[in-house]
Amino acid sequence: MTLNQIFGRYKENLPQIEVKGLSQNSKEIQKDWVFFAVKGHTVDGHEYIPSALLKGACAVVTQEELEEVYPVPVIKVPNIDEAMADAACAFYGNPSNSLNMIGITGTKGKTSISYLTESILFEAKRKPAVMGTINYRVNGKMISKAPNTTPAPLLLQNIIYQAKEARCEDVVMEVSSHALEYQRVRGIDFNIAVFTNLQRDHLDFHSTFDNYFAAKKKLFENLISPDNAKQKKSAIINIDDPYGEKLAEMLKNKVKLITYSLNKPADFTATDIKTSLEGVTFKVNGESAKLNLLGAHNVYNALAAIAVASRLGIHIKTAIKGLAALKGVPGRMERVDEGQDFYLFVDFAYTNEALLKAYDAVAPFKRGRIITVFGCGGQRDTTKRPLMGASAAKNSDLVLITKDNPRKEDPNKIFADILNGMPFADNFNIIPDRRQAIFEAVRAARKDDIVIIAGKGHEDYQILPGGVIHFSDREEAEKALREYVFTKKI
Repeated sequence: MTLNQIFGRYKENLPQIEVKGLSQNSKEIQKDWVFFAVKGHTVDGHEYIPSALLKGACAVVTQEELEEVYPVPVIKVPNIDEAMADAACAFYGNPSNSLNMIGITGTKGKTSISYLTESILFEAKRKPAVMGTINYRVNGKMISKAPNTTPAPLLLQNIIYQAKEARCEDVVMEVSSHALEYQRVRGIDFNIAVFTNLQRDHLDFHSTFDNYFAAKKKLFENLISPDNAKQKKSAIINIDDPYGEKLAEMLKNKVKLITYSLNKPADFTATDIKTSLEGVTFKVNGESAKLNLLGAHNVYNALAAIAVASRLGIHIKTAIKGLAALKGVPGRMERVDEGQDFYLFVDFAYTNEALLKAYDAVAPFKRGRIITVFGCGGQRDTTKRPLMGASAAKNSDLVLITKDNPRKEDPNKIFADILNGMPFADNFNIIPDRRQAIFEAVRAARKDDIVIIAGKGHEDYQILPGGVIHFSDREEAEKALREYVFTKKI
């Protein structure tokens, strides 16, 4: 497409240059690409305009008034997020229009639902693309790790285009509240939208639960919009969650509504739930099912995935086979086993509610002690810190408090906030170095103990004041366990 075809609505008499690419990263720019100068929280893209021009950018798109004069068209737009989304849709030919677009939103469960849904789709011999917190995949092949739960629009539309070219039928997306606020999914008409739950998270960004819910609601406003031309549009809602119940009431008679629940009459319900440290078995609408995921809360995720499959015409027996085929989700109560005589799990529990779910998953099977390693992120929601401290102290025999992406905040301030929630506890140690904390947890563990390393899950980095370093809880746990097993054999 030409520059004028993509941006003519913003600026007249643009040259008829054939645009070869779009990017907001000056390092990616090539000849005849368009550079979007985005002013972020920490990086101002306007500083990189000269670099983008040297690499051959044919135009610059900005939301700001620029005093400098550049040798290429400068296209001023009222909203840079909307402009990027619209440009990407146009450049890639609106690829989402010919695919089943499945959006999953809510505080917890999005990643597990996306993995379970993908496994069902593979079982049904379909070709899915998946975008979420861990990585972005097209027909099982990883395109890239995930810098964001929901990709920025330029990358998002590129991946959807790749999915279309690979003859995928379905795109399963985790849709974060940030993505909805920043217009990342603008221009995408969804066939199916899933709501999991609303829990305390991201209040540093949204300020209130009402604002947080309003952001999540935008996915369903897309679904019921008269501009959404997709067929068989469906909203899949967890009605055990109070906000889900509220959302379901709002959507009644406006779209095909499918509900799931463990406690109330719904379209998909589960009974006979039995949990172990190996997984969960249950019955869904009378059919027996098995999950290799830990914790009864994953039954909610399974019901959501089955509901999605039903709207895609997949038989429930095929869906159940797909559930059982998934061996696990990276960083979601992921067991790490090097032959030790106790259990160790790595989990992405970085909120109080998620930490409590981890304890609920293992508590019925406790024969020894529970040892928890956790911290709280710097420059993020501070209100959850004392809550997580209280939960860890109450549910653990030993708590090792450590760093978890402190960023540029003083770790001692974070530790103090955590300790405010456990003023009378005496079952904790503060070990700032996360690697050391993990090794100390393993060394302290005895036969039949359960060690939970919480907070980072699948992440393979630490964000420190000096920058980002490679760090994986799973890798460090494996090293510590191998040392433990070797020492015991001597």
